[in-house]
Amino acid sequence: MRYFINFLWLVLSCEQWFTQSLWVRPSRTRPVKSYGLRPSHNRFVSAHQAPEQATDPVHQLISGEMAWNTLIGQADRAFRLGIQLEKNGQPRKASASFHEAATLYQCYLDSESEFGHVTSLSQEDSQAILAYACMRLAFLNLDALGDPKAAARLYKEASAIDPFPSAESFDGIGQALEAAFGGQHLEDAIEQYRKALELAPERQESQFHVAVASDRLQQSDQSEEIFERLRRDESKWSCLVDSWGYVRWHTRKIPNDSLYLYRGTRDIMEVALNAALPLIEQGGLVCEFGVGSGRSLRMAQDILPLDARIHGFDTFTGLPQAWGTEPIGTYSTGGVAPNMEGKVTFHRGLFRDTIGPFLKEQEESTFLAYANVDCQLYSSTLDILEGFHGYIVPGTILIFDEYICHPSWRYDEFRAWRECCKRFGWKYEYLAFSLSTKQAVVRLTTA
Repeated sequence: MRYFINFLWLVLSCEQWFTQSLWVRPSRTRPVKSYGLRPSHNRFVSAHQAPEQATDPVHQLISGEMAWNTLIGQADRAFRLGIQLEKNGQPRKASASFHEAATLYQCYLDSESEFGHVTSLSQEDSQAILAYACMRLAFLNLDALGDPKAAARLYKEASAIDPFPSAESFDGIGQALEAAFGGQHLEDAIEQYRKALELAPERQESQFHVAVASDRLQQSDQSEEIFERLRRDESKWSCLVDSWGYVRWHTRKIPNDSLYLYRGTRDIMEVALNAALPLIEQGGLVCEFGVGSGRSLRMAQDILPLDARIHGFDTFTGLPQAWGTEPIGTYSTGGVAPNMEGKVTFHRGLFRDTIGPFLKEQEESTFLAYANVDCQLYSSTLDILEGFHGYIVPGTILIFDEYICHPSWRYDEFRAWRECCKRFGWKYEYLAFSLSTKQAVVRLTTA
């Protein structure tokens, strides 16, 4: 009984400590592996996965190559479940699983004799996985849960755990600071970006972030040098400079402290849905074009009133044509719509085939209050805007998910939007941009 009480006290104290302190200490001074794990939009990829690492247990656990029946420890199962839940578009549940995993790995690192059963990994590999779990939690907090302050703390934890921290953790701290405080802590953000560049001098993302922050601080000598270097680079980097020029012009009247350029997906959606709420309460339609796993739909449900109905349009078989380096079928869910609670209706098929029949079923007074346009392609965006042109009214809010910061941004959603505005006489204003998620929010002023 005494052993059980001591064991229970240790579990609870570890859980309370990890939750409240938000600081994770390395439990070993020996060097551990640095796996170069970097965040990408809604996923992680390995920055430098050497062939000899393919059978490494850490990479097997992260990639899903390790079979479920070999995951003996609760920490390993919780971590793997977090990976799967995030892939399935359930960020809140994924966060809970990563939190459980991180707590158990930390308990194991603190007391191997008491917690050796929670993982099959060595202490060295557990420390690497703990750092990775903190990175996942940081990204989820920043992009999907709307808590950039927590993201900044978690990125700091990830860098503290690994004696060889990756540039991605410091870059993440900088973006989280800008997402949380707008332009109030640009010097602090630049300091973090420069730490990332000390570890990875050729990292163009961090160079761009330094240049934008320096430009906002009117440190033009520093920013122009970097911008000029990126302009001469390949298109995936030169497009960032072009995008910033466009964003800078359209945000020039916003005070620096109030300008938020690194909001995550959920925060962008909150700006849009709060602006659309008056029309939603009047019965306006709420739509999403490009549902995929349902990740952003779930975010919308978190923000909207419980009785709000959402219409999701998708083929669920991925892109109907290639887009950039992404082939036909990218983002496919195998034809399966996500399992959603609440008032969600799916309209399966190509937009040009489903929008017309859907609108014919609506009342004559129907109008569009809000739409999340997440379809990448010029043709698909055009199908949406042409199909709804008679239902878009002053006050309609649109999110474009791939509006800026990619090589073909001027020829995809951006182009379709600008062409339709000219054709239908629409006038609009921008409510938000995000350089990290590539999104823009617009509000119709004349329609």
